[in-house]
Amino acid sequence: MEELTVVSQAGLDEPEGSSDVSRQVVFDSGDVLLVQSRVAGGVTTGWHHNGDRHVYGYVARGHAVLEYGPGGNESVALDAGDFIYVPPRTIRRVVNPTDEDWEIVINFVGSGPPAVSVDEPESTDR
Repeated sequence: MEELTVVSQAGLDEPEGSSDVSRQVVFDSGDVLLVQSRVAGGVTTGWHHNGDRHVYGYVARGHAVLEYGPGGNESVALDAGDFIYVPPRTIRRVVNPTDEDWEIVINFVGSGPPAVSVDEPESTDR
């Protein structure tokens, strides 16, 4: 993009994903990807990480819990108006415990796939 560009909600392509979790690409310049993502109420996403990309997010609507860490035993609550940074290769999932959709605007910075599905993180307990 070499000029000022505006994308309205109506100008976004159909969401990628399912009716439970969707993603709409707003801008993609290769090493910077801006996505609007929605997780429906009552839904838990699969475990995933974002490869070598840094993830910066702004919660636009709703409430969710991000589970991460060894065995997925750590968590952080995310509410509308919150910002979040997720380092590369951080395995996590989103749990939406409410009946309201949770929406986040995500800026992926770096190269490689924006999402990699993985198994549940291993626990450090033996």
